Amino acid sequence: MPPNPHRRAVLLDAAIDILGEMGAGGLTHRAVDERAGQPAGTTSNYFRTRMALLEATAARLVELQWQHVGLLQNGLGTLNRETLATMMTAMVTDLGGSNGRRQLARYELFNEGVRRPELRPLLSEMQSAALKSASLLLAAAGLAVTDEQVGELARLLNGLAYSNLTFIADQPGASDLAGLVERMLTAVLGQSERN
Repeated sequence: MPPNPHRRAVLLDAAIDILGEMGAGGLTHRAVDERAGQPAGTTSNYFRTRMALLEATAARLVELQWQHVGLLQNGLGTLNRETLATMMTAMVTDLGGSNGRRQLARYELFNEGVRRPELRPLLSEMQSAALKSASLLLAAAGLAVTDEQVGELARLLNGLAYSNLTFIADQPGASDLAGLVERMLTAVLGQSERN
């Protein structure tokens, strides 16, 4: 029987949740079967090795990120800098539930990519989607930016999201994330026209 695309997506979404909740060490074929509510052996029928499961999970995250880019391209109106800062603040603070698990899964895969070069092309594609999202937001705000500025801002936002997911909430500087995002925008893009 040929693989079922819907079941494959269900398995990979379960794998993303497991990576986000339990880390790479918790990602097993059996754990994915259980999380997805599938009979034992289903995941190993789709992904014969752990590496195949990791690669397919990374590819699923890439697919989801490009879907997000498509939503931005089709639904993003004109932004001002204040709205841009508000959206970027939400990106690094709205990390509960599935959004937080997805972010943690990304970080787990990037950590795995340090030791498993086979993952790097997929991780590079994941970064390309993140950079495209950032450039779409900046363009919607009417900001003429270089690729270097987009990359700098994406790295800073990624670091801030990682910090918010992994650090204790009452760390110094954690109380004014909106101000921090505005300072990051100023550092990378210069002063706002209203200043």
